[in-house]
Amino acid sequence: MDNKNNELRSLSPEYMAPTQKDLQAALDVFDTRFFKALCEPTRVEIMRRLVLLGACDVGTIADGMTQDRSVISRHLAVLERAGICQTRKIGRRVFYDIDGPHNVTKVASILDAIKPMAELCKPFEEFTDLSKHQKGAA
Repeated sequence: MDNKNNELRSLSPEYMAPTQKDLQAALDVFDTRFFKALCEPTRVEIMRRLVLLGACDVGTIADGMTQDRSVISRHLAVLERAGICQTRKIGRRVFYDIDGPHNVTKVASILDAIKPMAELCKPFEEFTDLSKHQKGAA
């Protein structure tokens, strides 16, 4: 953030600058496997199917989807690496299921990390503050 933005934000008496640690925590959550895994429509559709169907194998998940089973399998691997779903092998079949408790905990920690942005990132507020400041100086 440049000095001009800092000056504009400091014009507001209720503004309290977040600590560097708060800012870094907020920035870190944007570069995660979790968000990247959720940014692909096919993976979102797979998640929807798992929520509706419960634990099932890749063949059941792929049934009715336009992608090949191998593509669905690769998407499931991404979701598993992100912690969004878990696998369990039963015999020769691998079953996938959404890890609800992990996902709720993850989203709660993301919300906690980005709370400082509520004060820091107010769309175009600095333009409003600047125009008020310029009118008062005139």
